Amino acid sequence: MYRDNSLIPKEAVRMAALGALVGQDRVYSDVASDVRQFAARIVGPSLDLLGTSIEVLKLEGLIETAKPAGRSGDEVLRLTDSGRAALLEYLSSTVRPGVSDLNKLVIALKLRFIDILGPEQRRDQLENLRSMYEGERARLQDLVTYDNWSAGLMPDWLTFELGLLDQRITWCGKQLDRH
Repeated sequence: MYRDNSLIPKEAVRMAALGALVGQDRVYSDVASDVRQFAARIVGPSLDLLGTSIEVLKLEGLIETAKPAGRSGDEVLRLTDSGRAALLEYLSSTVRPGVSDLNKLVIALKLRFIDILGPEQRRDQLENLRSMYEGERARLQDLVTYDNWSAGLMPDWLTFELGLLDQRITWCGKQLDRH
């Protein structure tokens, strides 16, 4: 993790792999394929997000073999108690301000596995997300006040981005009302 308790790319991929095993044992190749496809669909192909191999997660005791490889050649994996604890830690991490591929992936993973958290922890994550969006909104709104940055398509782009942030803030508020 970075010093601000936000995830590095490798940890985002680890969160995806650990989360893929929550609630059910799964075949090794299915976990690897699901993690790769999910990350690629959120951020596109990225060498930065190749991440930790499943073998490393096994060596660290975060996942284990539930059933050895049979005729298919694929072993069945399960999440360990240590793996569940690591997943909960990843889900409780902060999200860095700003738009980046890593942030998109971390937010998507947090939202995908948010039901693993208790009610208070879910609220905390949604409130933190809303707070991050509000901070982004304030930063861009401040930029609107600078006339020397209002040339070209910048005003239109800022209006568009502020609208997206408003929608995200509203969405977080609705989710908080539901949870």
